Amino acid sequence: MEESDPPRTIHAVEKASEIIRTLAREGTMGVTDLSSELDISKGTIHTHLATLVQEGYIVKQENEYALSLRFLGLAEHVKDRLEIYDMVQEEIDALAEKTSERAQYAVMESNKTVFVYRAEGENAVRASVGIGEYEYPHCTAVGKAMLAYLPNHRLESVIEEHGLPRRTENTISNATDLKNELDTVREREFAIDNEERARGIRCIATPLRDDVGRLLGGISISGPARRLTDERIENDLKDDLLRSANVIEVNSGLDT
Repeated sequence: MEESDPPRTIHAVEKASEIIRTLAREGTMGVTDLSSELDISKGTIHTHLATLVQEGYIVKQENEYALSLRFLGLAEHVKDRLEIYDMVQEEIDALAEKTSERAQYAVMESNKTVFVYRAEGENAVRASVGIGEYEYPHCTAVGKAMLAYLPNHRLESVIEEHGLPRRTENTISNATDLKNELDTVREREFAIDNEERARGIRCIATPLRDDVGRLLGGISISGPARRLTDERIENDLKDDLLRSANVIEVNSGLDT
């Protein structure tokens, strides 16, 4: 196999992963519904479910199946790898309360943005991307905030691997335009999603970095475009966001 060839994968593991993702999305499902949803035979679905039940990843509830609580333990192990998680959680909660909007923390993984923690203020609108879900970084403020501080080779790998697919008419879908946008992000220290992922939603975000410039993630504030106006971003939200980022970095010992 050539080095550039895609790695070989195990089809049975792919099917099991599909089942887990579907149950995570739908909650509980029976064999027939899973078979129809995934276009996999009932016999194959049943065999995979029996194996996942035996391994403790799925539980059977009468004639339906659901993810087990084992995933809570796995999630805790993953969070423990993020050394700044506790500090981020505290500050994101405070940021959401102060702004009355939705605040979140995200990191880069597999060249995509993955949302790790979120808090909702009094007037927050519901998020369309769940915790642990992945999104293309070029169409979100927090994604662009992180892209702006990646080494050039990493940025090129993100563009090459995923491209720059459009989410709305405002999505930046040209590599040159994106790089110009990232220059602006570095100049002002924050990024803006101007309805680039979802119509009617704007976001402002800034990266989290250690004292040698290593990227540790990003934090953002999201809300309806009618509330997250340029004036409010410039006069209020920008300072709140940058202050929170500074608190996280300093109190986590990242700048010492």
